[in-house]
Formats: sequence, C-alpha cells, structure tokens
Amino acid sequence: MDSYNTGNPIGLGPRKRHSKNKFLRKLSILFTLLLLSVGGFIAYQYIKPKQQLATVTVTTLGQVPVANMEKSRVDQWNGVTKKVAYLTFEDGPSALTTDILNELAQQQIKATFFFIGSNIDAQPTLVKDAATAGHYIGLHSETHDYETLYKKKQYVKEMLSVQKKINQLTGHSPLLTRPPYGSSPGISKTIANDVASANLRVWDWSIDSMDWYYKDSAKEVAKTVIDRAEDPFEIILLHEQPQTLRALPAIVAGLKKKGYQFSIYDEDFHIPFNFVQQSNL
Repeated sequence: MDSYNTGNPIGLGPRKRHSKNKFLRKLSILFTLLLLSVGGFIAYQYIKPKQQLATVTVTTLGQVPVANMEKSRVDQWNGVTKKVAYLTFEDGPSALTTDILNELAQQQIKATFFFIGSNIDAQPTLVKDAATAGHYIGLHSETHDYETLYKKKQYVKEMLSVQKKINQLTGHSPLLTRPPYGSSPGISKTIANDVASANLRVWDWSIDSMDWYYKDSAKEVAKTVIDRAEDPFEIILLHEQPQTLRALPAIVAGLKKKGYQFSIYDEDFHIPFNFVQQSNL
C-alpha cells in the first residue's frame, strides 16, 4: 500500500473521513463560543453596575434628588478639594466700571456686580458692557438708604425697580439682591417673606475686603482678602473704588496661589448665604 492509501487496506483510493470527527469539531467550536458569551456577560455585570446605579427613574418633581448647597459642602475631584471664590462688586456702575471690566478681562475672570438704580440711570451703557462680557448683574436697591429700605420696608419695591431697569437694558431679570449694609439686622422676617414671595434671593458675603476702610492702601485690601480666604466657598465683598481696582491683580494672584477658582453667581444653583439665616432667601 502506498502512502496515499494508508489506513485503507482495500486500496480503492483515498481513505474515507469519518463524519464523527466533523461533528466533534463543530461541537467544540459551539461550546467555545458559548463559553465566550457567558464570560462576556459575567464581566459586563461586574463592570457596569456603578454606572447603572446612577440612573434613577422618577415620576414627579418631588422625587428628584436635591443637592445640598450649604456653605459647608466640599466637592472633590481626584482627592483635591474644589475651592471657589466669588468676586462681588457693589455700588456701580461708576466711572471705574470700565477699568474693572478691563482688568477682569485681562485676568480672564468673571465677577458678580450689584448695581444701584440711580447709577444705572446715569450710565446705562456700562450695564450692557458688563452683561456682554459675561458677568452677573445683581440688584443693590435704588436709594441705598437704610431707613427707607428696612424701616419703611421698601426693600422689595426698590429691588424690583432695579430689576426692571436691568431687564430693559439686557433682556434678563436678575433674581439676586445684595442688601446695602448687609441683611442683618435690616431684613426682618416680614421683609424676608416679601423677598421670597417676589422670587428674589439674598446674598451677603463671607469676606469683607475692608476696601471702604483702607481707602489709601491697595496692599492692605489685597492682604485682607487673601489672609481671610480659608473656606472652600468664599463670597468677597468689594466696591468700585480706586484702591480696589489697584488691589485686584494681587487679589486674583493670591487666591489662585491658595487654590481658588473664580465663578459668578448662578441662578440655577443658588447657594443660600445671608446673615439673618433665613433659609427661604
């Protein structure tokens, strides 16, 4: 027998291949594919759950989770605490508004401005300039007078008047108010309820730059802000004053060195912060 016919003693040509071997090979392939499918499914179940847990089905607004926006909240990314500073400027618009806007643009930072109604009447173009540059414009009353705002309870009326003026210039009706002289003790429970009913909000400050005191020293203004910045969330009180403008580059540099980022007030994520400690503000 030649090699061609090995295993076929009859010698009638090539040996016949057994169908049993084909069947076993096919079965082996199917079994392997089945194992791969099962293994892939199991691996998927171990990898995917963390992402699936983040999905929650809700049927009413009352079921939507509400984030805790208290000042003590600390956000972290990769173990690093996020620190945010809000620069807030009062009493504009003024002759210094343009210079402040230019300095902020140079520093690539946005800020929150609280404008007075009578100053808006005098320099409406500056309101548009601030809005166009992407800053938030808040409400700081018409008169800036303690007796009128708090004793005569004209706080809401004046803030709504300023709101209307800003809307006419920018198309936006801001909700955030900054109480002249701070909310305490001026804002009583009655005024607080009126503020809430008008859908307005109140923001005081966590750091007073003392720029109203250090009128001749930009260095002291900057030092005050930088030294007092300790918490992850800081609202910094500033005024449109020459010493404040001169201190601004140092304030920004110092806060950045301490790890702060800068942001503007966001109406969609209101963080309550008022001296009268009214939760509805």
